[in-house]
Amino acid sequence: MLIPLGTDRLPPGRPKITLILVIVNLLVFLGVAVAVRAGTTTHEEVIRWGAVTRMDFHPWSLVTSLFLHDPSGLGHVGFNMLFLWVFGQAVEARLGSLGFAIFYLVGGAAACLAHMVVTPAPAIGASGAVAAVSGAYLALFPRSTIRVLLFFLLIGVYHVPAIWFICFYVAIDLLSQASSFLGRSNDVANAAHLGGYAFGFSTAMLLLAIGVLPRTELDMLYLFKQRQRRKEMRAVAREFGSPFDHAGPAAATPRRVAEGTGPVSDPDAETRAEIVRHLRDGDDVGALDRYRAAPDTLTLKDADQADLGNRALAAGDAALAARAYAALLRKRGERPTGPGGPSDDFRLLLASILIRRLNEPAEAIPQLEVLARRRLSPESRGLMEALRAEAGLPPTVAEDPT
Repeated sequence: MLIPLGTDRLPPGRPKITLILVIVNLLVFLGVAVAVRAGTTTHEEVIRWGAVTRMDFHPWSLVTSLFLHDPSGLGHVGFNMLFLWVFGQAVEARLGSLGFAIFYLVGGAAACLAHMVVTPAPAIGASGAVAAVSGAYLALFPRSTIRVLLFFLLIGVYHVPAIWFICFYVAIDLLSQASSFLGRSNDVANAAHLGGYAFGFSTAMLLLAIGVLPRTELDMLYLFKQRQRRKEMRAVAREFGSPFDHAGPAAATPRRVAEGTGPVSDPDAETRAEIVRHLRDGDDVGALDRYRAAPDTLTLKDADQADLGNRALAAGDAALAARAYAALLRKRGERPTGPGGPSDDFRLLLASILIRRLNEPAEAIPQLEVLARRRLSPESRGLMEALRAEAGLPPTVAEDPT
């Protein structure tokens, strides 16, 4: 079992709506539990009045069901509120308090509708709305890491990528729902969870795509575009070859032979090979640990260096990611692009890390000044202007499109 304890995306202020939702859910849970124990009402009456079901549907149940939990134990409400607290804070910071409140209720209603489509059984609980929040978190912060408590053979606290953690729970719901279709029913509203995930992820992606939410270098839409760029660069490299990563050493070999010096040993060759091997094997921890211990002068081929920075950022090591991206840009010099992606994309990402993650705006100013002279996409220019403002720089003068 994986239990989330927190994320590396802490909001700048207090998450008011998230806190209110947690408190309201706990108060309702305690009120119902006390009323049932006192004999004022029964669990069946609570279900009949507030649960969502297509057999005896009431419009208000799309909301009331979100605040009712099984009064027989703390597990149901406890896990839902823990997940809401962990993921809701960062999502609320992006959507704003009012936007998050509306999103939570609409996402919960969408999850209820998904449940009613699949099964006539009544359902209660905030898990559908919480799944919507988790889906939105996946779209907005796929590169973040989750601190989790692991209960499986080994017990301990670990850091895992958010995309793995959330997709793990999505996979569980998919398998459970498939099993229920085969006659192995359970007491979990898996369809509501899946509907919530789908609503949250798609809504957040739509808000990013149409510009309602400002784009960042950490959201899923940015990752999709970066992946497409890398795909295009690999296609170009396959068709025409890459002059950047192969021409240098080949041209230098005749000179060394002519001068009679013989091959020049590379003291970092073994370290470089180990890092690349870890990258190829998918061993992020090994690659990052080896690179962390290597001298600052060590660099890999462009694609590997970019991959190293991306994995460091995904692992939550902003300082190591900044070091990797800075080394890549130093190696490229004035080259506008290369395997791994355009230089200006990495320059923008590096500036964002320095300002927003490492609180080193002075170190980001040289990168921002270079970017100010570049022709950037509207999205990249918008992010660059925002970073300039955060670094205390004046806005750039927009170029005349004519």
